[in-house]
Amino acid sequence: MDLSCIIVNYYNSGPLKDCLESIYKTVHGIDFEIIVVDNSEDDPSLQTLKGLYPKAQFISNPSNVGFSKANNQAAKIARGDVFIFLNPDTILSDQAINSMKNYFCSHAEIGALGPKVVDPDGSLQYSCRHYPTLWTGLFNRYSILSRLFPKNRFTSQYLMLDFDHNEILQVDWLSGCCLMVSKNVFEKVGGFDENYFLFNEDIDLCHMINQAGKEVIYFPEANVTHQVSTSNSKTSTKVIVQRHLGMMHYFKKHHRGNFLIRGTINFFILIRGLTQLLINFIK
Repeated sequence: MDLSCIIVNYYNSGPLKDCLESIYKTVHGIDFEIIVVDNSEDDPSLQTLKGLYPKAQFISNPSNVGFSKANNQAAKIARGDVFIFLNPDTILSDQAINSMKNYFCSHAEIGALGPKVVDPDGSLQYSCRHYPTLWTGLFNRYSILSRLFPKNRFTSQYLMLDFDHNEILQVDWLSGCCLMVSKNVFEKVGGFDENYFLFNEDIDLCHMINQAGKEVIYFPEANVTHQVSTSNSKTSTKVIVQRHLGMMHYFKKHHRGNFLIRGTINFFILIRGLTQLLINFIK
């Protein structure tokens, strides 16, 4: 089989329907399968989707095992030579997967490849980035400081704001909302690190792929629409805590020898996490 489309769902069956529909409408001439791993515990609407898309394989977990573990769960049974990991709130443009796969398979040096990602209104999402640094926690895409000082050099460097995002480019890492990886490379690096419950697993995977000697390529000739939840929506305490624990794990894993830097970064991550918990409580 040529391709396995892997989607992890968590109470997102509405957008998931649009995602599945876009796959079947836009993928042509490729022998593919779709595997949906549901972490919702109980999502009644999923039964309807199973009836609408009988060729897709649905796996229901009795509890939320996390994004990384659920993706690995699907990868273990996937039959495709190439994997594409998709968020359920993504919609593929025509020929997106075809063009990604054609370019991916014609360049043996590539380990991971991702498309240009846009908001529903067509505005750019900064889906290719440099590795996070000491300052990333304070100057990331959604931070208050980045909004107050949008042209600061830390945000610009991390989000690659000086890049027009219209050229094929080798980058540090790509958003996991739509990420193509060969099965061999994925298995070689050990898949997603299951120490990440949600978030940061895509940075880590791309880092491991780079360390394995393969390139991570941003490919804007394919377009994907991604509906990101709004900043006004309330996030569960568990997600906030797990996200920041994941950040700490990333820096421990990839900056193992420098205890001073790691300690400083962990302090900033802790402050960031406590701030988000406070803001979430106010919401």
